[in-house]
Amino acid sequence: MSNPNSMQINVERAKLKNDWQLKELNDLTIIESPLLAGVHNLVHAFTTRLGGISKEPLNWFNLGRHMDDDESRQDAMQNRKKLCESLALDLKKLRVPGQKHTTNIFTVNSSEDNFNQDLSGIDGLLTELPKHPLLLHFADCVPIILFDTKKKVLAVLHAGWRGTASGIASNAIDLFTKIGSEPEDIVAAIGPFIGMCCYQVGDDVAYKLASSTDHAGELINWRHEKPYPDLGAINALQLMNKGLEKIDVTNWCTSCHPEIFYSHRYGQGKTGRQGAIAAIL
Repeated sequence: MSNPNSMQINVERAKLKNDWQLKELNDLTIIESPLLAGVHNLVHAFTTRLGGISKEPLNWFNLGRHMDDDESRQDAMQNRKKLCESLALDLKKLRVPGQKHTTNIFTVNSSEDNFNQDLSGIDGLLTELPKHPLLLHFADCVPIILFDTKKKVLAVLHAGWRGTASGIASNAIDLFTKIGSEPEDIVAAIGPFIGMCCYQVGDDVAYKLASSTDHAGELINWRHEKPYPDLGAINALQLMNKGLEKIDVTNWCTSCHPEIFYSHRYGQGKTGRQGAIAAIL
């Protein structure tokens, strides 16, 4: 049985947000987690919409190939190439799933069959392979990077409200432990997402989020009888409840800063995608 006092401490810790600074990198503007930036054997970045060649309404550094026109898809590939070059990563080894708001996590290994596998309907990637970058896309949903500093295991997750409610962060830790990781060895960074300042949901969504882990309901703010969940904090709490001790949550809200980030809600669905990319060195 969980200790009520320790659970309340976790709730308060989950609410904490940290100041992440913008960084210029080869004409791109990115953000790094201060926690992950201090970790050896790992390169990572959370991108912004600044830099790149995409045209309106995807201007400028769109990484997603979600639009129907060929030009935007080609632009996204050029932007991905520039991102990999800026981080000294091999574009040919980049893995990018087709996200569908699931809890499906795919393990990237060295087999040829694995690398030829269709990644549609995948919202998380996990690997132990060095120099194999993982990239997922976001426009308000929660980007999560997890890294076992001892066993050198990496995962990148996409957690919208559906993935959060279904516990994709918790599921990822279960995968880590199955291959021998200890939760206290895993560090986590939660990048820019739509904050509770801007994110009103329906009562049904609030109920599902509140049920995702113990005490998650305390991370939903009710204003004028409408629920505003803190998706980043709920994911952080899921990770804490699985035993993680080092979790870095950004204070950037994508909807509050549409000049820097893509926001599905602010752009009413017509917007690009920023990314969370990471690789083991």
